[in-house]
Amino acid sequence: MNKVHTGFDVVQNIISGKWKNIILYQLGYGNKRTKDLLKICEGVSHKVLNEQLKQLQAGGLIKRAVYADEVPIRVEYSLTEYGRSFLSLLKEMCDTGDEHLKKQGITTYNNKVCEYYNEHT
Repeated sequence: MNKVHTGFDVVQNIISGKWKNIILYQLGYGNKRTKDLLKICEGVSHKVLNEQLKQLQAGGLIKRAVYADEVPIRVEYSLTEYGRSFLSLLKEMCDTGDEHLKKQGITTYNNKVCEYYNEHT
């Protein structure tokens, strides 16, 4: 485990990883199945996505529900209350990044993550 010096270190340790922010952000407006997250996290491998989901689950940010009585078995992920506490931070990060890009004259090529959440909050 990394040595913690500040609150910034704590948050960075919790949500570090290329896909964790997007996963949390997307779960902010509803449960998602693995296949849904694979579509949203364009370019992520199944293996990496599963690793990130396991880490978020181990950290208490998301929960995994298995519906074994269905064929095929359905697995859904959702935020815990603790995970929900990160949503305002993630939204602010997304908005700040968008503003930075606009100032640089850069148009985002794949901003469906932030746009969708902004439309549904």
